[in-house]
Amino acid sequence: MNSNIVLPGFEEVIINKTEVIEGTLCLYVEMPVSKHTCPNCGKHTMKVHDYRIQKIKHLKMFERNTLIFYRKRRYTCLCGKRFPENNPFINRYQRLSTEYNQAITIRSIKGKTFKETAEIYGTSASTIVRRFDKVAEDTVQEEPNALPKVIAIDEYKGDTKKGKYQLIIADGVTREPIDILPNRYKKTISHYLRKYGTNVEVVVMDMSPSFKAAVRQALGKPIIVADRFHFVRYIYCIGWG
Repeated sequence: MNSNIVLPGFEEVIINKTEVIEGTLCLYVEMPVSKHTCPNCGKHTMKVHDYRIQKIKHLKMFERNTLIFYRKRRYTCLCGKRFPENNPFINRYQRLSTEYNQAITIRSIKGKTFKETAEIYGTSASTIVRRFDKVAEDTVQEEPNALPKVIAIDEYKGDTKKGKYQLIIADGVTREPIDILPNRYKKTISHYLRKYGTNVEVVVMDMSPSFKAAVRQALGKPIIVADRFHFVRYIYCIGWG
């Protein structure tokens, strides 16, 4: 008997069964048989070639880790082409659902730390870092002409081939990312700011002496503003010191 449960993103999906195994919610799903267009010849077909079960990691439901067991169908055409059916919840060559990918991509930007985000979504910090890097690659312009008057700089742990920590530069007003430097070395920061920072008047950053020295070396005497998070943490530590 099919389940009558309706889930967001699964409106067209047949949910055959749900069960909880060792605390994990398992959904057994399939798509209804439908007419598909052959990607080779363009003709329509409804002839099924075979099935296989694909295990997919999905967002938590009811505070439980969730797995989808998808009975994936392949169609065959008269021209001999075999191809997978269309579905709304998993992209080709993926093991994570579309909604799961979307969620961790958003949280890689908005989350407090990569580690915390990874713990929330039951994955590794390196997975979150890869999502962040992909967003940065798609969003950040290749070669900025000049930085705005107000910029914000901060380090993050990316563990790339060029260094353990990278430096993100953002617009201090809009908060949009502008560029990512391969490391947080004083020489790298200073060189970049000399090249693009002619218009910079205000720099928001943590209270790192290295950052401060690099900014002053490159820009002279801009207004340096300690970001709220590091300032509050500093005051808190003094109060408990």
